[in-house]
Amino acid sequence: MNRDPIRVALIGCGAIAELGHAPALSALADEARVTSVVDTADHRRNLLGSRLGVPAAHRHHDVDVLLAAGDPVDLAVLVLPPRSTPYALSALLEAGTRVLAEKPMTTDVTEAALIADRARRHELGVVHNYLHRSDVRQALARLGEGQGGEVRFLRLEQPDSGHFPGAGDSPHWRRSDAAAGCLVDNAYHWVYVATELAASPVVRVTARTARPEEGAAVDLALILLEHANGVLSSVQSSWCAPSAVPVLEVHTTRGTLRLEGDCGPCTALPSTAFASVPAREAAVEPSYTALYREVFAALRDGRPFAASADDCATVLRVLTAADTSARTGGSVSLDGLVAARPAT
Repeated sequence: MNRDPIRVALIGCGAIAELGHAPALSALADEARVTSVVDTADHRRNLLGSRLGVPAAHRHHDVDVLLAAGDPVDLAVLVLPPRSTPYALSALLEAGTRVLAEKPMTTDVTEAALIADRARRHELGVVHNYLHRSDVRQALARLGEGQGGEVRFLRLEQPDSGHFPGAGDSPHWRRSDAAAGCLVDNAYHWVYVATELAASPVVRVTARTARPEEGAAVDLALILLEHANGVLSSVQSSWCAPSAVPVLEVHTTRGTLRLEGDCGPCTALPSTAFASVPAREAAVEPSYTALYREVFAALRDGRPFAASADDCATVLRVLTAADTSARTGGSVSLDGLVAARPAT
């Protein structure tokens, strides 16, 4: 097995790149080395380039310049707004470069499906980093042990006081972009987490959304997911709930688990079947670090890495159903759902 560091091009140097990707890549410097950075904003490109030790000659304005320069790249990491991701993704895949793309790689279900059809599974992965949170991983492990019985109800309710501000040329793109709104930005994560915790796909969606004013992005989304195996999931996301306390719970026929955050534990509530399971020591590794550790191992073995483009398309179908439900006032079945994009 080749143990040379994996050469990474970090494309997009905004807030998530700075706070999530860069620290994880630095923590795994024995596995990978950032050899190129790309961003249209000079100050962001140079900030992360200097922090990650990338020479000035390998700091580029955009993907086209990166490809023209011929920098050696084993993995391109796309940390771009969804409006900018499809073009960069297509250019990189056409050049034969493996790509890890932040979610969602597009907000259009049809486009996501086309990307999934075009890209081979070992060439493209999508970041579903919440599956690598310590509390989620511990919950999945405990459910796999079967001591708590069958999952009945999931509460994945994490209202926020505002959106996550970006950095660079458009720090508030989440409120104005085609990918804006808490439905796509926040609820997206909890849809794929619910699917994993329920161990069953979503088949029907009922939702209500709200905006602070006409023409603004959705800043409140209340969603009920019905899974094929009968599990119900309550997903709540917002940008209008100051001082809200998240409720992240898994209710089974014999107990309740509470998720307490990234790098935190999954605890069993008293007087449940889970109480007999020894509490696991909380992982100290952030979700992005855990994600990259698995991605790099898969790359070295030639295996698929991260979530698939099909996984991304599936989440977008659920969110499109949520948007349709909110607009029509009814429940929406995913069977026969017309492909579209969730509204902002």
